[in-house]
Amino acid sequence: MSGSGSNTIYFTKTSVGGNHIKRGGACQDFSASYHDEERTIVTSCDGHGGAVYIRSERGARFASSAAVNILRNVDHRTFLRHSREEITEQIRLQLLCEWNAMVERDLSSRPIRRSETRELTDDERFTLRQDPMKAYGTTLSAAMIYGNKLVCVSIGDGGCFLLRKGRLIPAFDEPDDEQVANLTYSMCQENAGAHLNAEVFDANYYDGALLCTDGVINPYQSLENFERSLAVPAIEKILQRKETELCDFVTRLGADIGLGDDVTLSVVLKSNISQRRYRTGG
Repeated sequence: MSGSGSNTIYFTKTSVGGNHIKRGGACQDFSASYHDEERTIVTSCDGHGGAVYIRSERGARFASSAAVNILRNVDHRTFLRHSREEITEQIRLQLLCEWNAMVERDLSSRPIRRSETRELTDDERFTLRQDPMKAYGTTLSAAMIYGNKLVCVSIGDGGCFLLRKGRLIPAFDEPDDEQVANLTYSMCQENAGAHLNAEVFDANYYDGALLCTDGVINPYQSLENFERSLAVPAIEKILQRKETELCDFVTRLGADIGLGDDVTLSVVLKSNISQRRYRTGG
């Protein structure tokens, strides 16, 4: 999905990874975009791949929808009446409540069936009986440009980056404990609120935001290599309105040339930024 308005350009693409293609599994990533006269929103969500996360593709879809629903209700009155800290706290709480409500409605209308847990161990089935919402585990990143505000939200691994003059800047510090045993924070945790980041940045200072799941960033092994080899060329393609070429590349990254994971790349940009900042010279 791509598009543009009077002040923004946006792009989102999700594609199934080679591992899921081989097994005939569902794509567990999800992304979305929303645009109106005042704002542009993009999302990037990665449903977990562990055994107990049997509905993680739905969890990712719900997380994306929750982010769009909450962010599109943020308007000029929000910024006039509340401090930045109050706004980010409100976004975090509302987003968590929205996602939890979606999952609870889904469980009410579609209880977990025995056929869904047939391949699980007894311990894993017990885990889901104790906490059915764990089946929907997912990460979430979202970004919105609204006037001179750039709002970013993120929980879990992957990437949520600010863009400025051809450089990537992590929007949030990555906790050290996320590096242990390949663990990631999740919307399904009881203490998700302690790990869901939200911040309001100055859109006059930044060019926009880039979001991605770990299937996109992990093949590049370092932030410097990711910036040089994927992020800057991707922004260049978007500014040149060559989104079809970028879509084709993301599809190949998932299916053939990456690490086999599902992949999502989402970008929102101010439309007046200079293309010279994101020129690869190729």
